[in-house]
Amino acid sequence: MTVLTDIFKSTLPPPTRKSERWKYSPISKLLNSTLSTDSSEIDGGFSNEIAPNPVEGLEAYRLVFRNGKFNHSLSDLPIAKGVICMPQSEVSGEDVPEFKNTYSKTEWVGELNESYHQDGLFLKIDRNIKLDRPVLIHHLTDGKDVASFPRHFVRVEEGGEVDVVVWSSSTKNSSGMYNGILEASIAPNATLTLEKVCNEDGKIYHFSHENIIQERDSKFKMHTFTVKGHWVRNELEIISRGKGTDSIFNGAFLPTGNEHVDNHTTMDHTSTDGTSSELYRGIMYGTSTGVFNGKVFVRPDAQRTNAFQQNTNIVADRGASINAKPELEIYADDVKCSHGCTVGQFDLDALFYLKSRGIDEKAAKALLVEAFLADVISSVPCTELREEIMKIYKERHGW
Repeated sequence: MTVLTDIFKSTLPPPTRKSERWKYSPISKLLNSTLSTDSSEIDGGFSNEIAPNPVEGLEAYRLVFRNGKFNHSLSDLPIAKGVICMPQSEVSGEDVPEFKNTYSKTEWVGELNESYHQDGLFLKIDRNIKLDRPVLIHHLTDGKDVASFPRHFVRVEEGGEVDVVVWSSSTKNSSGMYNGILEASIAPNATLTLEKVCNEDGKIYHFSHENIIQERDSKFKMHTFTVKGHWVRNELEIISRGKGTDSIFNGAFLPTGNEHVDNHTTMDHTSTDGTSSELYRGIMYGTSTGVFNGKVFVRPDAQRTNAFQQNTNIVADRGASINAKPELEIYADDVKCSHGCTVGQFDLDALFYLKSRGIDEKAAKALLVEAFLADVISSVPCTELREEIMKIYKERHGW
């Protein structure tokens, strides 16, 4: 067991409200806690509260991690020509991944992951190989004041295609920190689909960072769903380094009680003829707080870029709040870019219309919420995953 008593005295200072990026997401309560990495044996051990496969009916290759450690007995790895898929702890020789993102040098959270990283996925798809089913990474946090530091690496070679699902769970009495990083590089004409779902009980400070590098004519699609989480910060960084890339990234978050959900996204267009589309929708219930900060950069050489960004929010209860900041920085002159942000309440006219047809207010609001989220959830390509996400949203909110 590693006790992380002195981790808050690392080289980089912990973020405070003085930093614009962390102004609305304070971590002072986390800094006052004492965390430990789990030293227990892992194979055969898993909570009875949560199934190893969180998506009923989903045929997927599976890697299961408990408190940052890989569980062989509950995992099902692909055995296919042109595919390398294994825990990083078993990678050797020339396949050992070299992480190139600079997050560990610029952010305190990244430095923690660099210093204490545990296990994670290593996935390499060879040229023109299309994996026949998704790769599901299931993280379980199980314990008091436990810290986990997973680290994943994905490489899709030219013409390859793969779908990766990252699902985070925790047991009801768990507390601590989840600090995960995923780096992916997508070669020319390759496709990566990434679905991320946070459905955590307990009191977990959840930090996740995805760094995606796209090469010429590659395609990337991602959905980020925060179903449940005490304190969640999702950071997504996409860098378009080749001509004609296509990036689609959507998200939905519905915090309740005093939960906090922070979504930070960066889309960096550095080459010509790239397209990107971003849609995030949030509904704040109770006294919850939300943050959306989306940045789109269009560099001087990124002519003929077409970029779209939209963030739409509903503040459902009087005590809830959302801080939204969409940003565009354009340094090229031949582009088509737009962004928008709205914050409001439920449409009273629509509610009145539904209630006048004999639908009670709770059911009417549920219908409006489903319609509000439809554009995000309906774009998930996997039917089983799409249905499971809607199911757990419904169960949590009593629709």
